[in-house]
Amino acid sequence: MDEKMLSTALLILARAAHIAASILITGTLTFQIIALGSASSSFIEDFRDLNRQLLRLTFGALVAALVSAFVWYWLEVVNMSGLSLVNSFSGTAWQTVLFQTKFGRAWLVRLGVIALLFALTAFCFGGDKPRRACEFVAWLLSVVLLVSLAWISHAAAVSTQPLGTLGDAVHLYAAAAWIGGLLPLAIFLRRARASLSLRKSAPRVIGRFSTLSLCCATALIITGISNSWLLVGSFHALFTTVYGWLLVGKLAMFGLLLFLGANNRFVAKKLRNVGGDSDLLSRLRRNVLLEMCFGAAVIAIVACLGVTPPARHF
Repeated sequence: MDEKMLSTALLILARAAHIAASILITGTLTFQIIALGSASSSFIEDFRDLNRQLLRLTFGALVAALVSAFVWYWLEVVNMSGLSLVNSFSGTAWQTVLFQTKFGRAWLVRLGVIALLFALTAFCFGGDKPRRACEFVAWLLSVVLLVSLAWISHAAAVSTQPLGTLGDAVHLYAAAAWIGGLLPLAIFLRRARASLSLRKSAPRVIGRFSTLSLCCATALIITGISNSWLLVGSFHALFTTVYGWLLVGKLAMFGLLLFLGANNRFVAKKLRNVGGDSDLLSRLRRNVLLEMCFGAAVIAIVACLGVTPPARHF
């Protein structure tokens, strides 16, 4: 493998890790605010333990986002400067990209937001009302962190930039609120099987997440069609270019996610009728874990799309 191929492979891995971490951060905080709601500020020990675990999950995702951000930035410096992987560790090259390119300025914002999120998760999630206030501020910052990825996407580079960037931002948040919330939901379901207080709240929490997922799926379909048209341009290009093939693969994974999501809504309705049944919770958790696998596949494809020239360019 030559250095160019190695650089591209590392860039795909770095992009996948960073996008996944950003989605998980936003998805976890969205789950706490929307799905758990006021229950997340409960003084019941089971809820406090759940929140502590979700906080550790957010903190771990922040670490992954920070590390992958530096790797991604380093590899972009390599691409922009033409230097080798080793020689690219040059203060001049890093400063030039950071302060004189759109990518670098976006990265300054992202690194600043990550630093603020670290501070919030470390110091502001202790009490009740202060913790809730910090949770809300952290959620807002996580949305900024996520949607700022749209500033450096293919959609931001096309001639209809405002429409493309807006569509990409909405697409990213919809994906984060749904796919990024699956792991927190799986954690909640596992704990609910062993906790009476969590099990009693399970129908309400699952119902809220189910409604949120439906809204997100609708937004993903609308923005996905818009973004695809901007970047592909024709049905012919969809099946005759590498970018088109990757997009078809992404659509296939998304179709499977929709199928699983529809099945989960059916289970959620049954839960509302019979209460927090342990068997139904186990069934739903298995479906959620399968959804996570397809969601990870979608993120991997998105990482590949980011280093592939859009079909409209051909």
